Parts: sequence; structure tokens; C-alpha cells
Amino acid sequence: MFSFQRGLLISALLSVVAINAFDLRKDTGGLAVYWGQNSLSLQTNEKEEEQDLQDYCNMDTPPDIILLAFHHVFTDNPQINLSKHCDKYFKGSQMLDCTTLAPQIQACQEKGIKILMSMGGATGAYSMKDNTTAETYAQTVVDTFLGGNSSEVERPFGEAVLDGVDLDIEGGGDTGYAEFSNKLREISPDSLITAAPQCAFPDAMLGNALDNGWVDAVFIQFYNNFCNAGTENFNFDTWADWAKTTSKNPDVKLYIGSPACEACASTGYLGADKLGEVYNSVKGSNGDVLGGIMLWDAGAAYYSESGGTPIAQQLKQDVLETTNSGQASVEPAESASASATAQSSEPVASALSKRAPESLKTIVGRAAMPDPGNHGVKHPNYQNGDPYEG
Repeated sequence: MFSFQRGLLISALLSVVAINAFDLRKDTGGLAVYWGQNSLSLQTNEKEEEQDLQDYCNMDTPPDIILLAFHHVFTDNPQINLSKHCDKYFKGSQMLDCTTLAPQIQACQEKGIKILMSMGGATGAYSMKDNTTAETYAQTVVDTFLGGNSSEVERPFGEAVLDGVDLDIEGGGDTGYAEFSNKLREISPDSLITAAPQCAFPDAMLGNALDNGWVDAVFIQFYNNFCNAGTENFNFDTWADWAKTTSKNPDVKLYIGSPACEACASTGYLGADKLGEVYNSVKGSNGDVLGGIMLWDAGAAYYSESGGTPIAQQLKQDVLETTNSGQASVEPAESASASATAQSSEPVASALSKRAPESLKTIVGRAAMPDPGNHGVKHPNYQNGDPYEG
């Protein structure tokens, strides 16, 4: 068991340490990467695997935002899947016990890197039954991943308090996500809310949520689609117009999403040079809404098969010039401590009658083998990190 009160205090103190942290809501020139699904194994025919979370935070050119992939089952008994990185369950539960990742998450946050939980993915048993269910589930997400203090849920990352959530909704219908994001913002206003739609506008699953719900940033997937970056159908202008005229958040930031390797998507890989050209072109025409670049995913982004400079490093060094809005807001340590003290005691594992499934296929958001018309991908090679014939 962990001390949830201690976790909140640590999170508050980290906000003081990282006073120059990248501010996703205001800054530009950011690099976001997804982590957890080990698509590097596809790129290298399983010769290499995705590193631990903290390894990417310790890079000379680390990302500014890391999205943990994925929280892929939305029910009263929520589940996550992090491929090989976590494979043990809380007793009597279907929720993975990834509390060993808590120190890594906190170490990344201490460096000013934002850590978000990505909800959805290309496959998974998720949907919102109705708007009321969605609003209720917002509280569940706060209690499970963010700063909530319910003793009725397992917290997979223990005392670590994530910085927010990302909506990578690729199936299950579009019901409730606007209500979900608005409610989450209401009950946890400091938490970041992002979304990862396909570039086709409006997105079939997230269009309503983007128009009527709150988002701080949008990681648009300009790959596996007709509107890929670098093509004549590249439609960043359309998204920029939405940001300036329709979004509920007048300061919403848009990210150009791209595969980090050729094997990471069926179409849309550009490489650092061409992606840099696209980025600079957009910066010239729509720099006021441009937030940065998103890469699928971390393993591929910081790996070079030829021994050259990885794409993430090239982009950080040569393309992405972070424009800071100023120091991030800092909660006084005294106030943070008082807030933590006011929280209730540590959560306990709920007694569930269902045991964890013996096997759970890894859910992958964007790697190889995409479904027709779907930018998401199902990973064929991993089952909680173990190879299987499928």
C-alpha cells in the first residue's frame, strides 16, 4: 500500500522543482511521444525493444510530453495495457499493478516532462453508454490516474499523480466524450486534457467532443490517411480554422502527428528533414495555433537502425524551438501540503469476483497492420510483452 497523501505532496513539490517545465497550454515547439506499446519490436523484427519510461526522460533531448498507451477498457473495472512494461494484476482485479513505475513517472515530472494517460487505442472494449455515464466516468479517471482520493479504485501507478489524460478514441461511438472532458475539467481543473483525432475532418469519433468539449491540445494524426502530412491533401489549415473559430478553448494547441519510423504506420512516414519542412511551413502560416510535433512512438523516435541521429533528437535540435510563455505557475509548498493533508487515506484494492484474464493482447494505437480506413493498428506480436503466434 502506498500513502496517497504522500503522493499528492510529492506531486505538488515536483511542480515547484520544475518551474521551467514545458507548459502544454501555452508553449510552442513541444515534442510529444506515445510510450508503452513497444512498436520498436516491429521496426527491428524483435531485435530491440522499447526502453523504460525514465530512459527517455533522461535523454539529452527528451520529449516534453509522454502519453502512456493505453487505458483501453472503460467500465466500473477499468483496465490498462502497457505491453511488456507491466504484467501483474492487483489481487482479484483486472487492473494492472504498475506501481513500480511510480518513481519513474515522478522522476520524469521532476524534469518538467508531462505524463498523460492515453485513453482508447485502435482496439479495446471502450465506449461511453450515455452522457451521464461519461460524466461519472470522469470521476473514476480522476480517482484512478489523477489527483482523486477514492478508496474504491486501484491506482495502477500508485502514489504518482499523472498530469492529465489523452483521448485517442478510435471506436465504440462518439457518445459522451464532450461531457467527459467538460466534467473532468470541472472536477480536476489543473489536469491536462488532450485528444488524438485522425486528420480527416471532422473526426468520426472525436468531432463532437472537439466542438463541444474542452481540450488543451490536439495531436492530429496526419498519417494512414488521405490527408497525410507532406501530401497535397494535408489539411492543417482546416484544423487551424477549427481552432480559431470553433474550439471552446481559444488557446488550444495543435500538434502535427507523424510516425517515427516506416514500420510505425502503413503510410505517412516522412523522416526528420521532410517533417521539419512541413512543420516550418505550418509555423509560417498558422504559428499562432501550432503546438509542436507528436511522434508514434517513443521507442522508434529515439532509435536509429543505422546508428545515425534518431528522429526525435534531430527534431529537438534542428526544428523545434520551444517558445516559453514564462515560468509555469507554482503552487506554494505550504498550500500544497495543506491540500495533501486534507485528502483521505490510501486506496485499497476492491474485491472483484472476476479474476484477471490469463492473456490480454497488447493494444496498439499506431504501428503496423492498420485496419482499412483506420489510423490505429493492432500489434500482432505481444501478449503482455510475451511473443505469441497470432
